[in-house]
Amino acid sequence: MAVAGIGCLSFIFCSVLVAGFWWHKPCDVVAPETIEIDKTLEDIAERAPRDRRWQLTPLDFTSRDDWWWSKVWWNYLNILRLNFGSEASEGGAVDRIADSVQRPLPRLQQYMMLAVTAGCFAIFFLAWHHAFPTWIERSIWRIVCLLQMGTMVIGLAISEAAQAYEAVGKPIRSWSWKLSRTVPLTQQSERPKPAHFRMARYPRAQAVAERIDRYFDGIRNNSLNGDPDLKLPLKVILPLYVLGFFYMFSRSYILIEDAIGLRQQPASAYATVEWQKFWPHLG
Repeated sequence: MAVAGIGCLSFIFCSVLVAGFWWHKPCDVVAPETIEIDKTLEDIAERAPRDRRWQLTPLDFTSRDDWWWSKVWWNYLNILRLNFGSEASEGGAVDRIADSVQRPLPRLQQYMMLAVTAGCFAIFFLAWHHAFPTWIERSIWRIVCLLQMGTMVIGLAISEAAQAYEAVGKPIRSWSWKLSRTVPLTQQSERPKPAHFRMARYPRAQAVAERIDRYFDGIRNNSLNGDPDLKLPLKVILPLYVLGFFYMFSRSYILIEDAIGLRQQPASAYATVEWQKFWPHLG
């Protein structure tokens, strides 16, 4: 069997599981569901923070809770749009919520998704000892199989560390902010000044530093409308960029090898099947 068959088997594996998960998913939904409330939208909007613009709906401030990987996926999608550091804009009416907007998944569902991904990647190991046309192709195939599985494991580790840091960091930052309000102003003035204050004496260096800061801010949050809820730490998103590059390289090579590996097939594989030999009544 050619390696194209291995790729086809991986797609079948994922498609069958998706069909099972979507067994009870509604189809062709065209009728909207109206939710009646006893308050006007203006009354609800008054409770929103004054310094925040709504992005998806005017009720973002009440229940906005995006999944961590959903934010990462948004960042990846915006790279394809070549968008870095766009200015925030006023919210506009939306007629649908994008598929990439996901609420946090329960642990069980995350483990199920991880198992499906690992199963899909494991299928490519079936061609570990396949007779490739050249030894170079076989070596690269083995490397990309390991890369795929490695990016999943490392990405999971980064995800767990980042989510743990976010869960622990929020209370610490809140406590630090409250503590700073109790420190006398005389003691606050004795603290070391930030770097941009120290560089104020060097206008050119400060301008370069500000330009670099804006560039990295665009990487942290490259959403089209500057959505502050989609901001990611630079120490997290940069390693994920590297993982994304290796993953895309692996997937691209597998697709290329699926095509060029067909040259190894015998001529009989391309012969027209004469179905009349199997079912004479079709003749």
